[in-house]
Amino acid sequence: MAVTGDDVISVFKVYCEEKGKFFLPDSPRQDDIADSLAKHYDSDDLLKAIKWYIDINDGPILVFNFALESRNLIEKIKKEQSSINKFKQVVAETRKLLEDEL
Repeated sequence: MAVTGDDVISVFKVYCEEKGKFFLPDSPRQDDIADSLAKHYDSDDLLKAIKWYIDINDGPILVFNFALESRNLIEKIKKEQSSINKFKQVVAETRKLLEDEL
């Protein structure tokens, strides 16, 4: 499912509230930035990166600040997911080998 700019802002607001973080609205700039983020990045990667960004930051959360770091955050999310997938593949292959030996 593709996310919209409104979805991006909503995730910022809701997740900040859940984590007790201060979301600093920056209208109307945040609307255009959120739209651009939603169009540019894969939805799943973007949502994971937003949540990770909120988790690791203690100060006020701005969509603009996230956008400045978004490329690096998305790359880290992709690498982490790739590592997880490789690990799961190794586990599955090992399990299959063990089952074949029995």
